[in-house]
Amino acid sequence: MNQVYGDGTPLLSHEEYQAIVARYQAAWEPYEEKILRGMEELLGLEFYQNTIDVYIAPWFRAFSDPLVMGVKFSDSDFVSTLAHELLHRLLTDNTSTRRDDPELIADWEKMIGEGCGAKTLVHIPVHAMLKALYLDILNEPERLQDDIAKCQKNLPYKEAWEYVEAGDYRDIIRHLRSYYASEA
Repeated sequence: MNQVYGDGTPLLSHEEYQAIVARYQAAWEPYEEKILRGMEELLGLEFYQNTIDVYIAPWFRAFSDPLVMGVKFSDSDFVSTLAHELLHRLLTDNTSTRRDDPELIADWEKMIGEGCGAKTLVHIPVHAMLKALYLDILNEPERLQDDIAKCQKNLPYKEAWEYVEAGDYRDIIRHLRSYYASEA
């Protein structure tokens, strides 16, 4: 069994990982209701699943399906990253559209425009929604600036933020809301 991460960081004990999970739960709790309800209200959608398990595991950063979060986040970064991953889930697995819909990405491309890579394309709606959450729901503009800054080294994320910042995030959300309403 490996005793270190790829970067040489030693793995922690079970108790230390349990403490991280408890810390993450405490960080998420004050935001949970605002973020989840805010996401649904902004898009006029409901999550398809009424319970989404969030797995906390070493070796990973984060991904949305299954929803896995790593163990090296600050409390603030955990909240922002969990919101990011939950947005992926809401956008692709809701009561209106399911993730196995082959037209979803093609429809987003029509909405957003051709020419950006697939990874950038799927992050434009996520980043527009994050901007709305940070500014309009949480009233935390510093969280927005922090997220944008952290994405500068990841080209698709950077390009998605550039797209969102070049226009009006509310227009992107209006288009998404209209799209999902027409799918219902």
